Amino acid sequence: MTIPFFNYAARYAEDRQKIKDIVYEVGTSDNFILKERVAEFEQAIRSYTGAQHVIAVANGTTALTILLKAMGVGPGVDVLTPAFSFISTASTIVLLGANPIFVDVNPLTGMLDPEDLERKITPSSKVVIPTHLFSVMADMKSIREIADRYGLRVLEDSAVSLGAIQDGQQAGRLGDAGLYSFFPAKPLGGIGDGAVIVTDDDELARISRMLRNHGQDGITRFYHHFVGYNHRMDEVVAAYLTHKLSRFDDLLHRRRQIAAQYNAALHALSPDVYVVTENHDSRAYYTYVMQAERRDELQLYLKEQGIETQIYYPSVLPLQPAFAGIGHEAGDFPHGETFTQKSIALPLYAEMPDEHVQQVIAAVSDFYAKVKLHV
Repeated sequence: MTIPFFNYAARYAEDRQKIKDIVYEVGTSDNFILKERVAEFEQAIRSYTGAQHVIAVANGTTALTILLKAMGVGPGVDVLTPAFSFISTASTIVLLGANPIFVDVNPLTGMLDPEDLERKITPSSKVVIPTHLFSVMADMKSIREIADRYGLRVLEDSAVSLGAIQDGQQAGRLGDAGLYSFFPAKPLGGIGDGAVIVTDDDELARISRMLRNHGQDGITRFYHHFVGYNHRMDEVVAAYLTHKLSRFDDLLHRRRQIAAQYNAALHALSPDVYVVTENHDSRAYYTYVMQAERRDELQLYLKEQGIETQIYYPSVLPLQPAFAGIGHEAGDFPHGETFTQKSIALPLYAEMPDEHVQQVIAAVSDFYAKVKLHV
């Protein structure tokens, strides 16, 4: 591809020697997992977000698993989760023996719809997982009000949203607990997988720390308070993330600059293209997703122009084979299903040159101009 979607070579070029140094230093330190570099990174995230507790774990999915377990999720418990989302917001529920209750999304933003959330609450509901996707945040104020009214815990899936702000608060700080993922594709992408849990709840933090490390309390080794997981962060991952966090705000700023170019140009293509442009200055742009008419034709055209794109997501979760046993049918989640037919993500990464941004814009514009000529 002339213009790749993620372009990891460009993203890691600046840190080539630093990565080598970190691997060597950790490799000769005898400290590989959950040691001083992890503690340093936890403190750095604590300072960046203001969270009272930061617990470093292996990846975003394990963060969800640990938090759900810490919140008492298990057999007989219902957890409300978006129908349009990455699979881990539902699979972690099932793997704990609980029931995912799928909620439709807002037709414009693709985020969990508070009105449908309230309709879907059951007597067994215990937790709701509002998920921020791409660069847009769920309506946390409305979701929080509903959750408080019904006595639900709020697990904020803020995996892609470190640095985003809503109502003056950092993403991840608007529920009972949140999380950030550092999978290499994320805005603060690591070398390998990794994530952190953030919370101001002392008890959730205490249980989460033990769950990530076989139920140990971090004081007495090989003494297990309960059965936990091996969901610990590596020292190499932590050291690199601490290094990269020092320039994270600059990376976010550059991502917003690129998104602003897309927003300005693609807004003119309405109604063929719909893009969420609200709250631009407070967003953390992970991927740039828009709703596009004739989406599949557009993707093929862009591929022919050497531009790589991605589809987030090809199907709502309740209609995928993994959840077929729940018994949902096409039409049960109309807004989410529409998103799966129209959503397409354009390339966006901090190292992307403006020339490439303009090439993408020109190609999208040319496609719809040619479509109109043949109508």
